[in-house]
Amino acid sequence: MKSIIVNADDFGISKQVTSEIERMIDMGAVSSTTVMANGTCLDEVKRFAVTHPEVSFGVHLCLSEFDSITKSDALRQTGLTDELGRFIHKSVFHLKDYNNTVLRRAIREELNAQIDVVNSLGFPVSHADSHHHVHTIYPLKEIFAEVLNKRCIKRLRLGGDFLSMRMKAHVGLWVHRIKLNKFYRENFITTNGFYGYAEFLQAGCPINDGAVVELMCHPGHQGKQYQNEMVFVENKSVLADKSISILSYNELY
Repeated sequence: MKSIIVNADDFGISKQVTSEIERMIDMGAVSSTTVMANGTCLDEVKRFAVTHPEVSFGVHLCLSEFDSITKSDALRQTGLTDELGRFIHKSVFHLKDYNNTVLRRAIREELNAQIDVVNSLGFPVSHADSHHHVHTIYPLKEIFAEVLNKRCIKRLRLGGDFLSMRMKAHVGLWVHRIKLNKFYRENFITTNGFYGYAEFLQAGCPINDGAVVELMCHPGHQGKQYQNEMVFVENKSVLADKSISILSYNELY
């Protein structure tokens, strides 16, 4: 048997996204979701999770957008947040010194604080991934591994993007992503592969017998690419192949 995990990112980020993820879960199109600690609808997340134990609820770690949890001076001094403690959009991808001790300590403290927020919602954190895939920033992989292992979060999303033109055009990025996935596979329980839901279908990606692949989706988000993606998700297009079953991250061992 082949298996997929359909994970909806950004649970709790906004009312629209949260309600659409709930709808996708209730119709059996989504089996897993990851919660944004700096989202605005965490009370709704808490209420919904209590009544859906069959779903895996993970943490969607964020260093690239919205409010930080710690609002620390160190995050501001290293260029990650502004004066109000809000992450400067995607600045984490453009830092000059990822080995800066102050920076690494501040990131470690912020990740721990975000996990604390999600833990406070009252359900076990099944796995982790990240907003804008910040956990795939190669020089920061050890920090993510250290924090998640200490918090006993043993399942982690792989780095993907192998099908994009950006990745195909940069050999260095390709090599780093392969090395990153090797590191994460050695330190965590992972799926055999990771893709966006639409790109998986459009590229005709194979799943080997016995393999588990994660497919990411974004219910409730604006933009043509997300709306097109959700047509596939809502129609359960992947499950048209009767040799494929749907799992949650709780069932990944």
